[in-house]
Amino acid sequence: MTVSVMRAGGVQVIPARPVLAGGAVVTRQHPVRGTEVCVVHRKRYDDWSLPKGKVENGESVPAAAVREVLEETGVTVRLGIPLDTVSYDLTKPARPDLSKHGKLLTGIKKVSYWGATALHTARRAPDHEVDVVSWLPVRAALGRLSYAADHFLLEQYLEQPVTTPLVIVRHAKAMDRKDWSKKDSARPINAQGRKQAKLLVPMLGAYGVERLVSSTAVRCLSTLQPYATASKLKITTYPGLTEEEGSGDAAGVAKIIRRVRSSTVRTGRPTAICVHRPVLPHVLDALEMAPTTLVTGEFLVAHLTEDGSVHAVERHRPQT
Repeated sequence: MTVSVMRAGGVQVIPARPVLAGGAVVTRQHPVRGTEVCVVHRKRYDDWSLPKGKVENGESVPAAAVREVLEETGVTVRLGIPLDTVSYDLTKPARPDLSKHGKLLTGIKKVSYWGATALHTARRAPDHEVDVVSWLPVRAALGRLSYAADHFLLEQYLEQPVTTPLVIVRHAKAMDRKDWSKKDSARPINAQGRKQAKLLVPMLGAYGVERLVSSTAVRCLSTLQPYATASKLKITTYPGLTEEEGSGDAAGVAKIIRRVRSSTVRTGRPTAICVHRPVLPHVLDALEMAPTTLVTGEFLVAHLTEDGSVHAVERHRPQT
């Protein structure tokens, strides 16, 4: 990595890439105590905090948040509404042996948070990172958490409406049209597309996707198939979402999308829908979302309220 070196008062300042991390406000419902919040005690710092951790190579931030929550608490979660991102200053000597020469490595750690619902809880043995995991009522959790930022995140989450994720995916990278002589709907994804589809598995899993919807085109089906296989789900297909039929039929696409949205909200089952670039504007219009474009394999997460309106939107792409 190439960095620029600045000087501040005779000190060499070496900027570094931001460290990305993910975390969550994890809640569950207790029959007597009501909403409970999962908090952890870190032995090294002797503090109480929300579970969080750094992104691994090739990992998305949402997937990291789910993995870190599981590793630190033993709780399997489904991400919900996105919350604020908290930044920490990581300025330190570039190396301990260089600190006397006035060289500083500067940077920040960015932790993105979500509200999350506990799906399954397993007992976790204490280790050097987290020695206590506690489920506390909201008031007790606010009293236990050590940092103002965690207080704010918990209160922020509690102010949000109940939502269900609807994930809108543009299909993975396909073979070039000029290199394919057969029917376009049968055009397959290429090597890059297969990698994108594979990387979508933990990303869709982070939002607990339980239903898959796609156009009938091979490139859309192949994009969702790795997740379908891993999750043992079937893919519901609509010819009206194909590029051939859907790009020129906004009303037809809107009818399908309204049906999918209604089912997602009614059942509370997070849903992913895979479409083509020319069909995407009709999908967004049907959901009353701002127009945008997506690169191959990229997706939006529309968090739907109980009346079907979009309360929040996220944007992610596989880290290929």
